[in-house]
Amino acid sequence: MNYLDEHILSLKAKMVDQKTANNDNVKSIQAQTQKSELDGSMFEETKLLHVENDYLTLEPITILHGEIGFYIPKSFTPMPMEQAIIKYPSEHRPKVIYTSSEETINITFNPTDTALEAEELPDFVEQMADILRSVQPIRNWLGTEMVTNCSGLSVGQIRFVAAGIDGNLYNEMLLFIHNGRVVIGSFSCLEADLEVWLPVAEYWAQSLSVLPPPAYCTNEKGMTTP
Repeated sequence: MNYLDEHILSLKAKMVDQKTANNDNVKSIQAQTQKSELDGSMFEETKLLHVENDYLTLEPITILHGEIGFYIPKSFTPMPMEQAIIKYPSEHRPKVIYTSSEETINITFNPTDTALEAEELPDFVEQMADILRSVQPIRNWLGTEMVTNCSGLSVGQIRFVAAGIDGNLYNEMLLFIHNGRVVIGSFSCLEADLEVWLPVAEYWAQSLSVLPPPAYCTNEKGMTTP
């Protein structure tokens, strides 16, 4: 599947004249973790997530100079640049890519240059959804939603299943605002594996948090570019 940002960024200019968002579109979704886990201490411990008949270890990660944090499986590793170039051939490939050992499940983040006010995010999400429906080989459109996650972050979610080389792919995109600009996160896995990995995707979305800049330099994993 072609990397989505190539289409998104090329059509970005068409999104300048946006209407004021309707705040009634914003609603909460059921939390899978307690808010107390999402303060500064969350980045000092791992979590166990019950998946099917086993427990999966999740670890806290910070990216983009320590200002964004979230939980992902401990077994996930940064995708090497040479593999990222093959999987995401567009020059607009994500800045941050984590992948499973089989490279069938990917979690990515990409900060954009799109400036946006908080109240404009719902309309922006719907415009993005329209673009995706027009450029992607959609097999099952699962819809959009504005949510407020456990950390209080307003997030636009877009979910769909699209055709891929190795089978249909489940895609979940998270759009949120950081420092006045849109950041796009994505989770993808084979549709056949969705039942197993959906709890991980949900925990990832709920744990996503914008953090104060750290007072010291941090070593970050998952960066595909300097």
